[in-house]
Amino acid sequence: MIRLALPKGRNLSTALKAFEAADWPLDSLEKGDRRLRIPFPEIDAEALLLKDWDVPLYVEYGIADVGVVGSDVLEEVGGDVLVPARFTEGRSRMSLIGKGGLPKPGQQVRLASKFPNIARAVVATKPWSAEILKLWGSVELGPLLDLSEVALDIVQTGRTLKDNNLLELEAVREVAPILIVNRAAYQNHRQALNGLLRRMEAAGVVE
Repeated sequence: MIRLALPKGRNLSTALKAFEAADWPLDSLEKGDRRLRIPFPEIDAEALLLKDWDVPLYVEYGIADVGVVGSDVLEEVGGDVLVPARFTEGRSRMSLIGKGGLPKPGQQVRLASKFPNIARAVVATKPWSAEILKLWGSVELGPLLDLSEVALDIVQTGRTLKDNNLLELEAVREVAPILIVNRAAYQNHRQALNGLLRRMEAAGVVE
């Protein structure tokens, strides 16, 4: 049996479409099944519904064999996992946002983000410096209410920024849902996982 770790958030619909395209239909998840462990005996699999941030840990430690997670989350939390594919749908960008322009060279600012590790890596490439403030909620409120001069957050349509008179100052990362695999599980289920990947590639849902 192969155990899948699937995210409850914005990447779930992309994952379900991709698995369905590869002849692994997970229909009960689309119907709002509230179980945390959902068996799919017809494909000899089981799905776990997890918070996006927990998926890399479950896969790294072998609780799940395969997972779907945002590339932003994996970069932020890390994890010793294989990344054999990126999904073609569900992509967005990680951007610096604010009310004005980018900080000037030599300027010290406050930067709000849910991604402090990525934020530090971004700031290290800039001619300005920043105190990193970690927020758990709406990051846009940081620059909107002057808690910070800029923020680092995921931008999809830009609608939230426009509605709050904020600007996308610079895109710093492309963000995509990715498929991650436990290293030992890949050896144990090599034939099944390679078949799954080939079908996903043939359907054009991963690259």
